[in-house]
Amino acid sequence: MRIFGVFGLLSFLFALPFCAQASEIYQYIDAAGTIHFTNVPTDSRFKRMDQGEAKTVLPDKIDRDILNILIYEASKTHKISPALTMAVIRTESNFNPRAVSVAGAQGLMQIMPATAGDLRINDPFDPEENIHGGTRYLRYLLDRFDQNLTLALAAYHAGPGTVSRYGGVPPIKQTKRYIKKVLHFYDYYLNETKRSEIKKRDTKREEAKLPAQPMPGPALAQNIPSQSKIKIPNH
Repeated sequence: MRIFGVFGLLSFLFALPFCAQASEIYQYIDAAGTIHFTNVPTDSRFKRMDQGEAKTVLPDKIDRDILNILIYEASKTHKISPALTMAVIRTESNFNPRAVSVAGAQGLMQIMPATAGDLRINDPFDPEENIHGGTRYLRYLLDRFDQNLTLALAAYHAGPGTVSRYGGVPPIKQTKRYIKKVLHFYDYYLNETKRSEIKKRDTKREEAKLPAQPMPGPALAQNIPSQSKIKIPNH
């Protein structure tokens, strides 16, 4: 997985845990022998895994710094709010990069295989590929529905054809519930950002009130090591 050289840009994101609890993971094996995982079972074939079993097949968590970098880069590239990307991930997979829905949607942003092909996603379980593909798809849906976030989210859940056919949010309970949930988390993460920015401003003001430290004299200055050069990773 390729990691971008971006650091400290999303330290305000995100207060909630970056993991799907092992006790919430369900699985079933289909006729072809494929193992399906999910944290939101909607089919009786799914059986809950015990904690020890889940840990052998699923990562306990996604590294916070890596996830922040991936979300920031993908959101920036496709002009999507990072808070919206996080809200979709939280709603779709609860941060489980290997989640598979009953319908076959895969990964962090729960992308269907056919859509993954259109988005040129080779491995939907790779967090970087999945997040870039998901944000690219969100950008497409926002543009298609004239920047209407509600319709874009409805299309992300039920498909753009369904939204166009009904001329708005389709009368599907699951889709309406999905939209409400994403918007709830979107608002939460936006507020987290604002609170963090206010806290940073207050910290800077407090630091500005501290008395200035005396500069070292010539003799002391000779013992101060020069700053090492920061190496920026090649992209």
